[in-house]
Amino acid sequence: MKDNMKTNDVIHGFRLKESRELKEIRATMRLFEFEKTRTPLLWLDRDDENKTFAIAFRTVPTDDTGVFHILEHSVLNGSEKYPVKEPFVELLKSSLQTFLNAFTFPDKTMYPVSSRNDKDLLNLIDVYMDAVLHPLSKREPLGFMQEGWHYEIDDGGNRSYNGVVFNEMKGAYASEDTVLEAGMNRLLFPDTCYRWESGGHPEHITELTYENYLAAHDRFYHPSNARIVLDGSVDLESVLAKLESFLSPYDAITPDGEIAFQKPVAPDPAECRYEIAPDDDPSDKAILARGWVFASYDEPVKIAAASILSSALCGTNESPLKKALMDEGLAQDVELSVMDGIRQEFALLVLRNLPEERLEEAQRRIGEILEKIASDGLDRARLEAITDHWEYVTREKDFGSMPRGLVYAIDVMESWLYGGDPAQELCQEKLFGSIREMIKTGGFEKLLREIFIDCPHRATLRMLPSSTLGEEKRLAEKKRLDEAAKDWTDADVERIRADFKRLRAFQEAPDTPEKIATLPVLSLSDVSEKVNLTPQTVSEIDGVTVLEQDIDTDGIVYADCYFSLDDMSADQLSETVFFASLLGQAATEKYDPTSLFNEIDAKLGHFEASCAAMAKADDADGCKTFLTLRFSFLESKKPEVIPLIREITGATRFDDRGYIYNLLRQARMGSERQISTAGNRVAALRASASLSAKGAALEAIGGVDMLRWLQDTDKSYESGFEGLSARFEALKKKIFSRRRLILSVTGAPDRQWEKELIESFGTDGMGEEIPKTPKALSAEGLVIPAEIGFAARAGNLARVGEKWRICASVASQILTYGYLWNTVRVKGGAYGTRISVTRDGSVTVTSYRDPSPAASLDVFMKTGEALREFCLSDEKIDKYIISTFAESEPLFTPRMKGVRAAERYILGITPEELAANRKKLLSTAKADLEEFSRALDKALEGGTLCVVGGKNVVDACGDKLDSVCSVTV
Repeated sequence: MKDNMKTNDVIHGFRLKESRELKEIRATMRLFEFEKTRTPLLWLDRDDENKTFAIAFRTVPTDDTGVFHILEHSVLNGSEKYPVKEPFVELLKSSLQTFLNAFTFPDKTMYPVSSRNDKDLLNLIDVYMDAVLHPLSKREPLGFMQEGWHYEIDDGGNRSYNGVVFNEMKGAYASEDTVLEAGMNRLLFPDTCYRWESGGHPEHITELTYENYLAAHDRFYHPSNARIVLDGSVDLESVLAKLESFLSPYDAITPDGEIAFQKPVAPDPAECRYEIAPDDDPSDKAILARGWVFASYDEPVKIAAASILSSALCGTNESPLKKALMDEGLAQDVELSVMDGIRQEFALLVLRNLPEERLEEAQRRIGEILEKIASDGLDRARLEAITDHWEYVTREKDFGSMPRGLVYAIDVMESWLYGGDPAQELCQEKLFGSIREMIKTGGFEKLLREIFIDCPHRATLRMLPSSTLGEEKRLAEKKRLDEAAKDWTDADVERIRADFKRLRAFQEAPDTPEKIATLPVLSLSDVSEKVNLTPQTVSEIDGVTVLEQDIDTDGIVYADCYFSLDDMSADQLSETVFFASLLGQAATEKYDPTSLFNEIDAKLGHFEASCAAMAKADDADGCKTFLTLRFSFLESKKPEVIPLIREITGATRFDDRGYIYNLLRQARMGSERQISTAGNRVAALRASASLSAKGAALEAIGGVDMLRWLQDTDKSYESGFEGLSARFEALKKKIFSRRRLILSVTGAPDRQWEKELIESFGTDGMGEEIPKTPKALSAEGLVIPAEIGFAARAGNLARVGEKWRICASVASQILTYGYLWNTVRVKGGAYGTRISVTRDGSVTVTSYRDPSPAASLDVFMKTGEALREFCLSDEKIDKYIISTFAESEPLFTPRMKGVRAAERYILGITPEELAANRKKLLSTAKADLEEFSRALDKALEGGTLCVVGGKNVVDACGDKLDSVCSVTV
């Protein structure tokens, strides 16, 4: 049908308005309009088996209550056609989806889904369309209360707020970056929707009334205010017929809520505080941020050039603006980025960790340094190299496991929402000619002046650390509760208790089989029995194992060098991680850092050195560790790559005391900041560190042990630098030996090139393997500056004498989206929770942005019991088996296919094993789950736990914890 479509053809009420070839993404863009409601639909007709649907509404906040964030959550709590409590979760249990979620942006809300399966995609569209247009939360307030906020009064009369979004945003505002961006938006956009926190500010979420919630849905969730995006090889006839059934009952309206254009403002510098731990030293912890609004969304060349300019000014420690500020002691780290995706783009400069008394000086020096750079001129070789790298990234379009169609849908909305060309962000290659002309003609110096020196639309924000802010926020919340309660009558209290009782009854009551049966589902017959593997050949060159994945990579070569670290102890890994981070950053014999960055950006699309740990199935005592070099390049650059890799691995220098110290401090700061946003991962790593060799290795590589190494090395840096430098030199010679190497190459094979690469490494031998000894931990509390927390309980099935079962992955789906979801998230108010089992037998149960980790720890211990209750129920397991395949078979880019294939070889996973496992998984029975539940009991009973969070939530764990300490000092 698509080959015969002509302009003005009408298909199920959708008139084709325009067709356009987009060669850069190998697509035909077809623009339709559903005539009855004037709803626009854009289809990116591409040859992609993964198909994406997204409906987006322009949603314009007028306060900080987070109404659109709460709507995004709660419309997925049942609808007229699908009156189950959480169809979203039911789909996670039963679909082959490759993406299923929703996003709240500053000026829009988007509901995207994707699947490889046509039937599945239609099911997902059906549920999502009914959810956004006909949510049950409009009939009664239980979804609003659960996902937004509600009062709770315990038996002792103590009052509190609870709600998923409320707790999520408490967690978000524990991050200094969230506080910074919100403060800058308020300064730069005082008259538009961008001044408001679309996600909701914790202090104002509880001001949202149910009536205003309903009014927001009525005003914005109408088809005339929607835009729909399709991507991939969709069955257009079926999809448009499905959409027609939802849109045809509506008539066209003229939507309101215009996204206003902010006129230039230049307010006086503002000041705010951010929270640090009570025992953290506040000196040298001030933050200075400056923002400049410089472009409209429809100036793509200017926006792209600004991003390149930002990288040139502050992308590395040798970049001129960053280097000057750090050399003068005005910051320990400097970041400059372009904040895009909204109607007006702005540049954001952040200086981290400077003395409060030097804030004025820093503000003045920023202007003076920028003026000097503009007058002296920028390094054109650096601009060229950055542009080369950007052009490579634009061509590669590697979005990791995120569906390409989803990224395209978001890109489309970044211009289409404001009335611009929807293809603007999809076709970027044409920009690079203009950018290179700017480099030649001094255009970047002019742009520097326009954005950072002469810009009339600018703001400054000073952020001061506060060790008392956390307690002040808790007291302020109590005061708001007291203020709200002061006029409550006995009848009001009873009504609040009754509302909560009704909410709890709603949460605890299972959906009836009749309601569950309304949801469209797949059957096991829709799951292929075939294992799809990336083809891989295994051979040797000069005694080195070489893995080749000969697949289409669009002219890009991906090379991964795995250097064994099995002769290192777990304690030595942390130092090796930082050593790896210096590769490609520190000077070499031939290149200073800036010249090295230019070489890497011009010749390689990607370069990364990192450490990893892997373990075979059921092996709690064994672990394989590697330092992995991953780099990619265009085939045309192949002759230039090996000399550069040889220079990095063989001639990196570790003698620049000041340069390496700056990198060390930045790594420490970054590690400390991440704890507040990924505390569940930190807790899981810590809890698992005492249960397996792999757990101990991963904790050393990226957990608290790694952070402690960074902190301790920072403290002893001056006296210990010579020894550190010498150890790094020794590591360089020791690690980069072909005797440690496994080489994996994805793309067209080239044996001569592979041989030359192998010969570029040394011939030092390996020492004897050193076991990775698990940590002696049991129950630990780690205090961070936050109002919420993260909990983890871990065990190891192999440690209790139980073999790891294939059905563990099915059990994880059942528990994550059943018992844990209902108990920890729905009733407890945590933003997230899950259970996972890894190949070495480690099992971890975690919560994310959790108001009560103490209660969650008790919930975690009952997972085995909950699984047995499921086995006794009438609920079938087929849907969980289906969703297990969806989770275990994400979308893979060519780069990721190569990585996965190499890991299969390293772990000795054969195609026959995978086929047998798939067969076992398809035949999983409740008897298997019941057996696994007993093993789960044993593992968790003999396991460990860790809680990361604010002092109040850690203290609430009481004697559940053996020790408590701060992680930021």
